[in-house]
Amino acid sequence: MGEAVSVVAALVGGLLSFFSPCVLPLVPVYLGYISGVAVGRSSSQARRVVVSHALVFVLGFSLIFALLGAAVGLLGQALNAALPTLTRVGGVVLVVLGLQMAGVLRIPALYSEKRWEGRLGASAGYLRSLLIGMIFAAGWTPCVGPVLTAILLLAMQTATAWRGAWLLLVFAAGLGIPFVVTGALLDVLMPRLKRVGKHAQAISVAGGILLIVMGFALVTGLFTELSFALNAAWFS
Repeated sequence: MGEAVSVVAALVGGLLSFFSPCVLPLVPVYLGYISGVAVGRSSSQARRVVVSHALVFVLGFSLIFALLGAAVGLLGQALNAALPTLTRVGGVVLVVLGLQMAGVLRIPALYSEKRWEGRLGASAGYLRSLLIGMIFAAGWTPCVGPVLTAILLLAMQTATAWRGAWLLLVFAAGLGIPFVVTGALLDVLMPRLKRVGKHAQAISVAGGILLIVMGFALVTGLFTELSFALNAAWFS
């Protein structure tokens, strides 16, 4: 049950990342580029093409996130003795990232993005969508980065490769499921996405506050205590 706290945090983190100002406005652009279908076409065949490419795109970034989670989990296992100290240091980092995400601090390095600018060509098909998804995961954006850092820190606490990979796959699901749903219902959701986009800054502030709370809980040990308490309540 204690692990459920981390799973919920990973899922919420993925959802926050999708609705962040760095991702949400670009969703129609990504969907159009990876599928080669003009955004706004409403035929069932066009929707199937968009959804199939969206699924492959999500698979691409899910693979990278899972590998990151496994690597961080192994790192936590290797540094097991120092894990409590690393967790507290990570908590401080989360507080700083949360303040940046909420707009209280401005850290220039977190406002730079690494994007691949090349083109794979239309003939690459699903391979193109897979590679773009992997490149998407490898890039650092000012909105996804802080939340991803929080989930990676939780993955390090698992101290196992498969649990770390599982947490990052849950994060990828939170980010990827709404992406695929948007691809399937883009014509219906487009006006609503624009309305949600107007509140993107408020969503970013809410995400920043959640990171600050999580960071504080990790620094003080409250996160571990909550996990143990839920664990005890579940098995009692």
